[in-house]
Amino acid sequence: MPKDEENKPNQYCFQLGQLSVDAEADGKTKRTFSGVAYSGEVITEHWYWDRVVFDLDSMQINGRIPALLEHSSRQRAGAINTHSIDHQNGLQVQGDLMSNEFGAQVAQDSDDGFPWQMSVRIEPSSVEDIQADASVSVNGKIHQGPITVFRGGRIREVSFCALGADSNTNAVAASHSPRNFNQPEDTDVTELEQANAKIKELETKNSELEAENKQFAADKREAEIKTLEAELKKEFSAEDKTKFSALDDTSFGFMASQLRQFSVPLEQKTPGANPAFEHLFKHQATGGQGDQQPSGNQHQFTAGAQAFADQNKGA
Repeated sequence: MPKDEENKPNQYCFQLGQLSVDAEADGKTKRTFSGVAYSGEVITEHWYWDRVVFDLDSMQINGRIPALLEHSSRQRAGAINTHSIDHQNGLQVQGDLMSNEFGAQVAQDSDDGFPWQMSVRIEPSSVEDIQADASVSVNGKIHQGPITVFRGGRIREVSFCALGADSNTNAVAASHSPRNFNQPEDTDVTELEQANAKIKELETKNSELEAENKQFAADKREAEIKTLEAELKKEFSAEDKTKFSALDDTSFGFMASQLRQFSVPLEQKTPGANPAFEHLFKHQATGGQGDQQPSGNQHQFTAGAQAFADQNKGA
């Protein structure tokens, strides 16, 4: 752990009780220790969580875990060998002290009567915040809110700590910032979260605007087709409407102008071929050059105009 992080408080470290270091005995190669790491009761007045309780039924201790001095990974004092968990006695641990300077310091200070405190570092898989108007059952007891519940708490290490539970709020090492502590938040993380949230907000608004624009364009084209039908006194087929809807504004405008140009109001129709449509067919067939063969650059009319002309030819 970096040196500058060793003076930061850790909301996952808790001072929970005293440790007992066994007296030195003949024939023993290692000094041992034992204690109640957690009783199962509510921890009160914690500097970060205020009131918190650990769910013993989901607590995890995987293999041998370290016993450190003041939660420093550079000060390895021993290891937890065995443990037991139940509602009556809580979490009990037993372990060996190392023969290095830190293990020897713990043993010597204990022999001199120093009351070492036990602190555990527990990281939950989930955290429940129970409000004041609610209650929760943990470790066989009902607890009234407000209270925080650690579920699936994993014990990462235990430590020998010199200071008592109330005085040790700022003495443990960690990389976490307190929730109710008088210091500014990590502004880099906060600003990044705010920026990401703003990006998501803008993306959502952009998607909504695109959908609104598409719907507006579809409604506008539908109204234009209905207007064209009314002017031509003709109902287009569903297939034609689909094709008209797929045209861009320029193409639709040209197609509509062609249909209007070669249409004749019903009251102007006379028996025989409609001159306008005769001209349309002649123009389409000859490219506007009389009876000559169509040239490669002849003007081509839209399918809608051709269909309208075909239907009204000879009207």
